[in-house]
Amino acid sequence: MDLPLTYEFQGWNIQYDLKKSRNTTVLNQAQAKCVVFVHGTPWSSVVFKPIVEALLAKGSYHVLVYDLPGYGQSQEYNPDSSAATSKADFPGDTSVKFQATALAELLRHVKLDGKDSNPAPAIIAHDIAGTIVLRAHLLHDCNFDTMLMAESNCVLPWGDGFYKLARSEPQTFVKLPPKVFEATVRAVIQSACHDVRVLKAGWEDALAQPWIFSDGDEVGDRQRSFVRQIAQADDGDVSEMLEKELYARVRCDVKIVWGEQDQWIPRARIEETIGKLGSRVKQTAFIPDAGHLVMLDKPERFAIEVLDWLVNFGTSECSTSE
Repeated sequence: MDLPLTYEFQGWNIQYDLKKSRNTTVLNQAQAKCVVFVHGTPWSSVVFKPIVEALLAKGSYHVLVYDLPGYGQSQEYNPDSSAATSKADFPGDTSVKFQATALAELLRHVKLDGKDSNPAPAIIAHDIAGTIVLRAHLLHDCNFDTMLMAESNCVLPWGDGFYKLARSEPQTFVKLPPKVFEATVRAVIQSACHDVRVLKAGWEDALAQPWIFSDGDEVGDRQRSFVRQIAQADDGDVSEMLEKELYARVRCDVKIVWGEQDQWIPRARIEETIGKLGSRVKQTAFIPDAGHLVMLDKPERFAIEVLDWLVNFGTSECSTSE
């Protein structure tokens, strides 16, 4: 998915795009619903391509889609920037805390932060993006019309065995031979799909491509990028919100989507997240025969859940903050 626009933030070139529905005209542009997509790890905005295309074909929508700093098309980093930061011995911060700050600033940049008469968008978060979005909302005061969180573990602990190993021994994974590393990335991707046949239609290559060495790259750069986002994961970015009981302060309605065959996040974590969010959770959809990449395992069902959410929750158009 092409992301032709660039927002420079603390050394990162964040690639994004603002898309309009094919049915949006000058007359109904002001009534178009704003939808923001935030992907998780180790993914990129490409995971949302089918649902973004469905929304743009279906009705009057404005869509913001971007790659998180350090992911996908947003891996370009300038360590000489006066605002550049580093974490866990890697140049460039990709932690959840930083991602929330970057999201808040990007939304401010495109005037979709729900402040100062800017529209408050509906927002779709997958995987760790649930925590990123909650931090942007609760700690950076971004206003959202409504939230849909898919496969989002917003409590602790985080990660499976591989995740914990890579987090504890990042330099070991940085030093893996390129072909062994590529096999590792592909195994991670395969573990996120319930029906691995889905990946054979080109999805595995699309999801692996941002992390795999190709001509023109510095050897090991993409490999370091992949390891960096795991090494910089910090439980404190979640525990800060849990200890302060901030989830009770969510200011918009929430829908939770989870694939029943998710091997990354057990149902108990989703149920605990729902409990923390309390009455703000207005609807849940637990989808059979779907794994962590629910939007790829069951694209039609996921599209139905998203469209139902957009129609029935929040406002019918881009709302403005009070």
